[in-house]
Amino acid sequence: MNRFASMWDSIRGTFNCWLVVSGCLLTACSSEKAPLQAADENVVIEASEPVKAAVNDINDNSETRKPVKQNSTQSNSPPVTTANARPVLPKPDKTRYRPSDQRPVHNNQRLELLGIRCYESPRLKLYTDIDPKFAVTLPAVIDQAYVALADYFGPLPPDREGTEFQVTGYIMQNRALFKEAGVILDSLPTIVNGRHQGAQFWMDAQTQPYYLKHLMLHEYTHCYSMIMGEIGAPVWYLEGIAESMATHTTDSSGKIQLNVMPHNKNDFGGLGRITLIEEAVEQSPPKPLQEVMQFRPADFVSDNKAYAWSWALCQYFDKHPDYGKPFRELAHHMQGRVFSQKIQEMLGDDYAKVNDGWMLFARNLQPGYDSQNAAVTFTEGISLPPNTSATATINSQQGWQSSGVRVTQGAVYDVTATGRFTLAQVPKPWESTADGISFQYFKGQPLGRLIMMIQPDPDMKLTHPNSIMKEYPIGAQASWMAPVSGTVYFRLNDAWNALADNSGEIEVTLLQKSNSNAGKDSEQ
Repeated sequence: MNRFASMWDSIRGTFNCWLVVSGCLLTACSSEKAPLQAADENVVIEASEPVKAAVNDINDNSETRKPVKQNSTQSNSPPVTTANARPVLPKPDKTRYRPSDQRPVHNNQRLELLGIRCYESPRLKLYTDIDPKFAVTLPAVIDQAYVALADYFGPLPPDREGTEFQVTGYIMQNRALFKEAGVILDSLPTIVNGRHQGAQFWMDAQTQPYYLKHLMLHEYTHCYSMIMGEIGAPVWYLEGIAESMATHTTDSSGKIQLNVMPHNKNDFGGLGRITLIEEAVEQSPPKPLQEVMQFRPADFVSDNKAYAWSWALCQYFDKHPDYGKPFRELAHHMQGRVFSQKIQEMLGDDYAKVNDGWMLFARNLQPGYDSQNAAVTFTEGISLPPNTSATATINSQQGWQSSGVRVTQGAVYDVTATGRFTLAQVPKPWESTADGISFQYFKGQPLGRLIMMIQPDPDMKLTHPNSIMKEYPIGAQASWMAPVSGTVYFRLNDAWNALADNSGEIEVTLLQKSNSNAGKDSEQ
């Protein structure tokens, strides 16, 4: 059994327990308990038309029924008459309905006297005591978000009454005021920052305008995506995808875009998800895929770190060139047991490959991270006989790239890199070799310098399974002893949000030298 087999078995076990967890979870932001729901908001209703009594069917058909001639050659079957005729039953209606609208109807005049005003649009009825100039802009944000959510999760089915889907939201500057007004349900578990239940949500006002809209979009995403009940998706996905959809930009015309990668920190005031990941990986390796996928509801109580890791994992899959399409399909399978099946199909059986890709993403995450160009394609290398070489082309516009060479622990290798490439275009093109540009640095190394990484073989005896995180500055020429056996990957050093404007490539040649220590096991 290799170093990842037990981890992958544990992931499979996690899939099986998701339904148990999500069966009692209607997730809420920063809360350990699931909100209670009315019974008819927990189920997908299969409607069927009431069946008429058989005698009515017979009577309805008796005037038009033709006489049946008796065939003398047939057996003693009795003639078909209205007394023994089989009634024609209508086919059951299999239309799926969303739960009926059971939101309370408030006395708006009374609430306004208390200082709680109502702002309404087709998709949101908002009750709040925040600044009216800001509050009046929020329903239009939700109306735009509704279109994006319908595109991502699929359109909601109609309810039996044929009403449009609308959510009631409460944004509270003075929570005690709302408690006095009786709009915070007694059955609602403790609100930390936000809480949703059915087609309602409650949240505290935020000091940062961006984050107030973010939290509102987060809760609204829960209301939309979970309204059908029978949720089979795990909590990391429920919270991560709500965080992803809520991460938004607004242009000068007021048009919003959901599910974006923050391009800086100033325009996303109060969010802090990337900062939390950056601070965590400075102290220790990123959380493995397995650990994030095993988050429980209690992990999200008063701790934004679980939100950050769940958001990051959803961003990794959603923006990845290979995982993106199947991951977005998961949004259409949140009910029942289909979700766990679909995500297992997406991940496949190679935990090492999936986890290594995720770990590299989390290790290098920064504002504006270029998921398309930074995505690594893991390709197993081939061992070189002593005194032979192989050459790989390394593109300056991409992240880690396989050399196609597998090195042997303890063997000595020479690396030679030739060619020139361009980093950036503004204010002018910066031309570089594999030694890099010494007047500009990224992560302590000259911009453009050739960097090496080794993906260890699955059966390597490693002290720490995250050894893929270690990077080795190589430059245009170097000689080194392989610390582990595995496939060599290269990249040209540049910020992970600045790959797109690079151009050009270099040729890297690896030569294995004769060495008697090659192949001896040692721990890293």
